[in-house]
Amino acid sequence: MSVVYKDNEQIAIEIKKLMLDSKVTQREIAAKLEMKPQGLTKLLSKKNFGFEDADKLLSAMGYHLVIGFEKAE
Repeated sequence: MSVVYKDNEQIAIEIKKLMLDSKVTQREIAAKLEMKPQGLTKLLSKKNFGFEDADKLLSAMGYHLVIGFEKAE
């Protein structure tokens, strides 16, 4: 799955979509990260959600964060 980065909020949205597609619940991910589900909700909605946050969540879901570049036209 490839996503064109626009802002940090978009990354969180794409992770939420991946959670739905993977049929994994926030409760399951929170348990793997040893946090409460409310903590995960807070993490996903924070303004400065970044690549470290994304990597942590994706790892808990069994994914790798892959960053690529392509030349703008």
